[in-house]
Amino acid sequence: MRPVRCGSPRYVLAVALCCALVAPLAACEDEAPPPTDTRSVRLGVSKESLNALAYIARDEKLFDDVGLEVELVEHDSAQAAFEAMMAGEVDAALCADTPIVTAAIEGEPFNVIATVATDNNDLKVVARASAGIATASDLRGRRVGTRQGTAAHFFLHVLLTKYGMNDTDVDVRFDSFESVTAALIEGDLDAVSLRQPFIAQLETALGDDFVLIEEEGIYGKTMNLCVLADEQGADAEVQRRLVEAFILAEKAGVADTSGRIVANVASDIGIESHDICSCIITRGAVELEQSLVLNLEDQVRWAMESGLATAETPPDVLSFIDPGPLDAVAPERVTLVR
Repeated sequence: MRPVRCGSPRYVLAVALCCALVAPLAACEDEAPPPTDTRSVRLGVSKESLNALAYIARDEKLFDDVGLEVELVEHDSAQAAFEAMMAGEVDAALCADTPIVTAAIEGEPFNVIATVATDNNDLKVVARASAGIATASDLRGRRVGTRQGTAAHFFLHVLLTKYGMNDTDVDVRFDSFESVTAALIEGDLDAVSLRQPFIAQLETALGDDFVLIEEEGIYGKTMNLCVLADEQGADAEVQRRLVEAFILAEKAGVADTSGRIVANVASDIGIESHDICSCIITRGAVELEQSLVLNLEDQVRWAMESGLATAETPPDVLSFIDPGPLDAVAPERVTLVR
């Protein structure tokens, strides 16, 4: 038999047939087999847009696809969700960066295994025009409410710093987001630092007295998937599946151009679709970047200098970030300097 010359029609046909047979096999090898068991997980969340991927994963049955039966346990803040995890009331939680920092300083045993959302304009200050407030500079000497130890608390600090003030230049009052919202409406506060859906509630309640102060870009709030540290009985397989489900949710959200998924999330958390930033449901939202480390280090300094945390020695930020689960699913999403 004469050899088949490279480039001949017979050679080209042989290569094409080979590729046609091999490609499906390669595709099968890339797809992980579906889990044969189902794990139950209680996931603590706050009703806010940065937790959109959790609601997408639930609504689109993506937790089911990775072998998880997930109950979303809702709290009034990410801080409360984190505290519920540490108390054993939930198995994992979506936590904003500021509560993570204060817990790390106090030596709480937990790990961050993925960032699931980032927004540079999530937090804002709402004020009453009748209190004589029109801009951030007018906050000096005013009664300003927020929830202590939250990202909204840190945002207020950053905003005041930008306008030449420190935390003692305003009369800061701490309470739950629901309580400071009510206090602003009643006139017991002049301004509040918070997020949606409370901003929308205040806009409706205050009407012409509503003043919105925003500073996009001065602080990028992150929402992070947190679990108990290994020695506290964490389940590595559950963590891997959670990360996988969030990536599936990200992909589903990005792929949907109809607006259906965003509308469903907005309904879940009680806001309008246009109040969900396009930066949240975006390609690459699930990640572990070096910028997270820098963000957390900045907040460690603030928390210790302000007396929010009582420890004398700052924690090593990398010590409570565990890239293992994300490395196992999508290592290209981990850009930490290790």
